[in-house]
Amino acid sequence: MTDKNTYPLSVHLVTYNSSLWLPYCLEALRRQTRQDFFLLVIDNGSVDNSAAWVANFLRTHPELGGRSRLVCNKQNLGFARAHNQALAWTSSTYVQLVNSDLVLQDNYLAAMAQRLDNQAEAGAAAGKILRWNFDPESFHLEALAELPPGSEIDSVGLGIKKTRQIFELGLNETDKGQYEVPHQVFGVSGAAPMYRRLALDQVSVNGEVFDEDFVSYKEDVDLAWRLRRGGWSAWYEPKGVAYHDRRLNAQGNLWQRARKRASWPKVLKVYSLCNHWGVLVKNEGFFNLLRDSWQFVPYEIGKSLYYILTEPGTFFQSLGRWLKLLPRFLAKRRALKPTRKLKPQAIRAWFIT
Repeated sequence: MTDKNTYPLSVHLVTYNSSLWLPYCLEALRRQTRQDFFLLVIDNGSVDNSAAWVANFLRTHPELGGRSRLVCNKQNLGFARAHNQALAWTSSTYVQLVNSDLVLQDNYLAAMAQRLDNQAEAGAAAGKILRWNFDPESFHLEALAELPPGSEIDSVGLGIKKTRQIFELGLNETDKGQYEVPHQVFGVSGAAPMYRRLALDQVSVNGEVFDEDFVSYKEDVDLAWRLRRGGWSAWYEPKGVAYHDRRLNAQGNLWQRARKRASWPKVLKVYSLCNHWGVLVKNEGFFNLLRDSWQFVPYEIGKSLYYILTEPGTFFQSLGRWLKLLPRFLAKRRALKPTRKLKPQAIRAWFIT
């Protein structure tokens, strides 16, 4: 196996019961036009045959397997900790994260690396993420080259409202070519981001790039905010296109999202709500928040009342977890202070009404 430290780019793939998508995800990586990358796959204690499937794919495709490594955790350590493992085990200049339920077009890695090459101040870049209505019964490998243009958009970056609600830019829009110009965004989605390692190192806390107290959900938001405060920009690059299966995520209008979220395991909803508050504690300024209190406070009260009325257990468990973690969040806020080049007021330019 080639030394992983000789590659300028590493691709990190964390799997958990991902066998449905792995044939397509790995095949798309094998077909990339840019091949000077090292692939690190971390299986997070899958109970299906994900790890065995990855091992077999790498063995039967030596052109990729020869510059790859599979690591199997005994249990699910969560998104944040598993990706921190991967970051500690590689040393490439650029790092590409890939969700297992995502397919990259052949030039994706090349396009993201080129964007980071062109923008010395860029800490992150991501492409046009389109919706992939994946059906394992009818979709086959040969269809990778036939994924349709004009699909619904999944994400063209992360936006933030004055309520401090983070949302996917372009979500549910039909792709009609309206996002064909590269531009800065507040942050990039965690589905397929490429990061500059120097930027990640500068905003890490105690060696953690992704906050392991978050376990899962909102880690990409927290990192996006830290990178912005650290003076790093984030870019949307439309030359790179990927397809994401979002069937398990909440989409649509408020009622549709609420119904979808109701089907989530309770622990995931607890992480999501608790981590939202954690992001604010670690990254937002009090007076900055006070200026938008007329929008922020009603939104938070409304959301809290919704949870109290419909899922009181989720709300109070989230609150209890947040209060327990609050001293740790505050300690991390203090630890991040030397990394911050921008004041909270400077981030206000990204807030949308």
